[in-house]
Amino acid sequence: MDLEHYEIEKLDERTYRFFSTGSEGKFEMRVKFTYIWQNIFNLGFGVLDPETEALDDLIELRNGDSRKILATVANTVLLFLEIFPSVRVYATGSTRSRTRLYQMGVNKILPLLSDYTVAGYRSKSGRYEHTGGAILSRHGQWCDIELGVEYDAFLIYKA
Repeated sequence: MDLEHYEIEKLDERTYRFFSTGSEGKFEMRVKFTYIWQNIFNLGFGVLDPETEALDDLIELRNGDSRKILATVANTVLLFLEIFPSVRVYATGSTRSRTRLYQMGVNKILPLLSDYTVAGYRSKSGRYEHTGGAILSRHGQWCDIELGVEYDAFLIYKA
């Protein structure tokens, strides 16, 4: 993908790292793919807490590089799918506003993803927040992404 992004370093089979550099300083970011079920992996990313080694996916860096960060995460997803072409990557934001931000990013790069299928999940009974991430209602459906439609989660995989 030809979007400006940070250099990505592969730490292990499912963990990647890059550094956000901007007006507030330099921050180590991690992208992790966690197995969920039946060849589906959850995409998680955030700022690494150097003391606990935990990812903080709620922090707002305000480092002036959010587009570059999202492009880097998107490139990491595509790299992961190149290495593991039979898996599907599930993603949702840690908050509703973050999911909306991710959707705007997906909408911008959708034309560049012709080799992939990108689906969105729409809950019929609404979405609710839960400590540690979003929980989706069982009453919903996956469908091809359409511009102007709000989704609760996303799934990307090789077409």
